[in-house]
Amino acid sequence: MGSQEMPNHGDDRGLVLSVDAKPRLKWTQQLHRRFVDAVSQLGGADKATPKSLMRAMGVPGLTLYHLKSHLQKYRLAKNRDTNTPGDNKKKADCKATSTTTMENEAAHIDQEKTPAQFDETMVQMQIEVQRKLQEQIEVQRHLQLRIEAQGKYLRSVLRKAQETLAGYTSNSLGVEAAKAELSELVSAVETECLSSSFSQGRKGSKAT
Repeated sequence: MGSQEMPNHGDDRGLVLSVDAKPRLKWTQQLHRRFVDAVSQLGGADKATPKSLMRAMGVPGLTLYHLKSHLQKYRLAKNRDTNTPGDNKKKADCKATSTTTMENEAAHIDQEKTPAQFDETMVQMQIEVQRKLQEQIEVQRHLQLRIEAQGKYLRSVLRKAQETLAGYTSNSLGVEAAKAELSELVSAVETECLSSSFSQGRKGSKAT
């Protein structure tokens, strides 16, 4: 026996059932709108379930079977809509735009250093300044040691001169010769000190 539909077998909610032994539900536009509204209230087709839809719609006569079948068809239709060529083109355009934006940002980063890179540069500059200061201190220390060594050398020369003079006190010619020798030694020491100090000073200036 073929199925027949009762033309006026419905209610104000848009529910229409066939007169078969197992009545089938006819989804009218009004009933479908109520279904879509309920799906939206529940957060979309992926979150909606037949039980939650039954409670949200509140239509007597609706069964979980009716809602499950219609929800599956609705999800398939939504998936087809999201996979249309137009949407694919939009996705491709969005991807291209995103790629261009990332390239522009990368170029901007190349032109201007990020705060982290700026901090790293400042740290490197501070390390370089400290290194130069340490080199200058080391040069000054070596210069001081050189001056002290020259001072010791000068004192030893003077002591030698004094000993030499003491040996020639009885001979005026010897004294004069000793004085001349002493003068030459002192002059030589002073020249050496000045030359060394000047040389070390120039090296220290270059290091700074």
